[in-house]
Amino acid sequence: MLGVSSIKYLLASFYVVDGKKMHYHSMNTMSGISKFVDLNTFSNRLNGYLYNDNCVFGVEVFVVKNTFKEGRLSMMHDPVTYYHTWKVTKFSSFEKEKYASESFGCYNWNIVLYPNGREEGKGNSISIYLDVSRSSFPPNSNLFVKFVLRVKDQKNIEHIEYTGDYLYGLSNDIAWGWRKFLSLAKLKDSEQGYLVDDTLIIEAEVTLLGLVLMKT
Repeated sequence: MLGVSSIKYLLASFYVVDGKKMHYHSMNTMSGISKFVDLNTFSNRLNGYLYNDNCVFGVEVFVVKNTFKEGRLSMMHDPVTYYHTWKVTKFSSFEKEKYASESFGCYNWNIVLYPNGREEGKGNSISIYLDVSRSSFPPNSNLFVKFVLRVKDQKNIEHIEYTGDYLYGLSNDIAWGWRKFLSLAKLKDSEQGYLVDDTLIIEAEVTLLGLVLMKT
């Protein structure tokens, strides 16, 4: 397995640096940025990205050959995916900073919702994370998972979803997710279908890809 410590995507003079580590393996062969540059900006000839109907793309990849220095990765031959649907009712009455769904799956996964956002999402978006009970971990192991978090569009079936992979460890008690998952303006827009009858529906799909067996 190769871990990519940082990726710089380039388009003419426009570039994006993604500093997250990405783990490439047989079940995760592609990674990128879903909204790289908007079409209006890209198509505007004054910006120089599209010239004579041609454009140039580039990428710089920095590879870390031994991502799991502290342990040995054991991949699952037949990984199991756990599904959970959290129906969040009376959303407008949520006043606490965060809320968690009931646990699901053999390792007690939880969807964590910040109804008024967290950090740069605070006050403008909802933040959604995936967390796990550390007490359910196998002895001397960390969990390497791939997961999908989704907010359902209950009217137009234009769901909002994000996919990620993450190494959950005993020493890492931070949940993984997205601070600006969905803007509050779009969520509360009555023309959209994300909040219907003051109810929000969040789905999670969690696949355990492998265990990192820690050295004792």
